[in-house]
Amino acid sequence: MATIVDGVKRLQENGIKVIVIGAGVAGLQAALECWRKGCNVVVIEKDEKLSSIGDFFTIGPSGSTTVKDFPSMHSDYHKCVYDCSMDLYTPSGTEIFSMSPEWKEYSGKGVAPDVDISFLKRRSEYARMQVDQAERLHIPIHWADKFGVEVTTASGKKFDGDLYIGASGIGSTVPGFDFGSQVAVQDSGYAIARVAFPRTAVPEGSLASELVRAADSRPRFRTYIGNNIHLILYLTPNWLGFAFTHPDLNSAKESWGDLKDPSTLIHFLEEANASWDPAVLDFVRAAPSGVVDWKLRWRDGAEQWTSSNGRLVLMGDAAHAFFPTSGNDATQGIEDAVSLAECLSIGGKDGVVQATKVHNKLRFERVNILQLLGFVNREELHNADVEAIMADKTKAKIGYFTLGSWSWNHDPEAKCLAHLTDGKPFQYTNVPPGHAYQPWTLESENKRLKDGAKSDLKSNGYWGM
Repeated sequence: MATIVDGVKRLQENGIKVIVIGAGVAGLQAALECWRKGCNVVVIEKDEKLSSIGDFFTIGPSGSTTVKDFPSMHSDYHKCVYDCSMDLYTPSGTEIFSMSPEWKEYSGKGVAPDVDISFLKRRSEYARMQVDQAERLHIPIHWADKFGVEVTTASGKKFDGDLYIGASGIGSTVPGFDFGSQVAVQDSGYAIARVAFPRTAVPEGSLASELVRAADSRPRFRTYIGNNIHLILYLTPNWLGFAFTHPDLNSAKESWGDLKDPSTLIHFLEEANASWDPAVLDFVRAAPSGVVDWKLRWRDGAEQWTSSNGRLVLMGDAAHAFFPTSGNDATQGIEDAVSLAECLSIGGKDGVVQATKVHNKLRFERVNILQLLGFVNREELHNADVEAIMADKTKAKIGYFTLGSWSWNHDPEAKCLAHLTDGKPFQYTNVPPGHAYQPWTLESENKRLKDGAKSDLKSNGYWGM
């Protein structure tokens, strides 16, 4: 029998005990979704408190389909919604192109009609919203607990859960995973400097204040492209920020020192491009010290995210690494959570093993295509022919300005049970229509780029709306 707690309709308890390892966005959402589907849930986090690391991210419609099912969280979500424009600029400050996110321009029925999708969210605020919801539902979160995983063995050794979810980030390893697919983490060759700071940090009357005032009429997600770099400015009524990506950012430390000081980045920006808008440089200088110098690490896609006995499953960055240019990292982590909880709900306590494998089957190709999108988007931004785009604005939808409705207008509460139980052919419906899947790795992508070959990803299947 269903119950109502804090306005959330919870299905009848199914007897499945879920241990979530990691209190990041994906892990917290997994806890909420599994609880809503009737599981008993415990979250274990090695840090002492909720992490404040991270600035802004995007969670699209496909990662927002169940917000409506948590009324209090739905209300919290809408206390701060940034309906951003997406703007493309030259470093010198000339506007190339401006649009709304694709889902704002979509004329069809969206998958999250009850949510006013905020193009930007502060990562820390979103995670706090999830923690507050978990506390209202009395889901235990054990902070500062280092974890160990016990499983049932042939000799009858006891374990504490029916299912363990490893959601503790890209560099995490979860004891007990025996399938060998925790592929080694690699250096992608790129790094990103990023930070968020309050609007009050920019002095009135400064050059940077001219950029900040652009957010008075509408929040802005402004991307500057040129010479193998891209710089994003986050301009909202309350918070500001920037993210700067370049292949040689790591070597900049040797030349100019600690990149946590935003003024240090000015040297690198000016070396990368000599014609920056002075207001942009002033904006970077205005940021408080504490820039996150984040090496972009990579883990090649592994097709199997579950242990062989199906009692352990990886989720979020622990299962699939993303570059920020994919525009999908947090979204896919939340899709993971919704998908797994739905599969557990269908299978019940006796179907946990099958449920994890159904979930894995449903998710892999979709996620792997979107991982590759991060490479392709970055390539398009870093090698854009600005003169050609200025002459023909139809060529301006490059990078994350084109995602395709297949990626964001998807409801992850789907299933492929017949494929595993009856051996029926399985047809992916959560990838670009007509897409022919092609495996790839960091090595193969780097070779393609070195050879100067163009990717055919966005012409493989239908990427329109």
